[in-house]
Amino acid sequence: MELLDERGSDGFTIDDVLVRSDASASSLYHHFGNREGLVVAAQEERYRQSIRREDRGNLEGGYAAESTAEFCAYVSDQLRRIVTDPATRESRRNRLEVAARALHSPELAAGSRKHQAKFLDTITVMFDDAQSRGLIDRGLDTRAYCAWFHGMTLGRTIIEDGDVDAEAWLAIAIPAALAPLRPRQTAATDGSPDRPAG
Repeated sequence: MELLDERGSDGFTIDDVLVRSDASASSLYHHFGNREGLVVAAQEERYRQSIRREDRGNLEGGYAAESTAEFCAYVSDQLRRIVTDPATRESRRNRLEVAARALHSPELAAGSRKHQAKFLDTITVMFDDAQSRGLIDRGLDTRAYCAWFHGMTLGRTIIEDGDVDAEAWLAIAIPAALAPLRPRQTAATDGSPDRPAG
């Protein structure tokens, strides 16, 4: 993993790994099969560690919210933190790098999906709690929303060094993130479809 971070996936040899790890070639080949197996295992572990480093305390604001306005403010604050906090930048970049490699590696795709599912499960529980308390739209597919939200923030990673600054991006992203959360009012008497709450 150190060599992967220092040199990239194509920047080291098996011999480099053997020297750095003080492992035997037979042990390495037994556990990983070949160089590609080793790289896949290292990238999956890197992905797993980036998810495990997520601070579950970041969910406390969602659990503590007592109104739709408070929950929406929490989501807005989290989106701003994810996009502007330098500490999250490296984590987002690592995940995006693994996702790109997973497009060509079924083994890496399967491993990263497993860790991603656990990550989304944790966040979805908090959104389910808000939904059960009537703070967000009861018809919202919370897991799909969490997956979309995560994808949106990874998408920001692709363009963050470009000509769209964080504030301009957030001016679009925050309203887009909040729109599906707001509870919808139903017109029970006239049978008209749900419409957004005013």
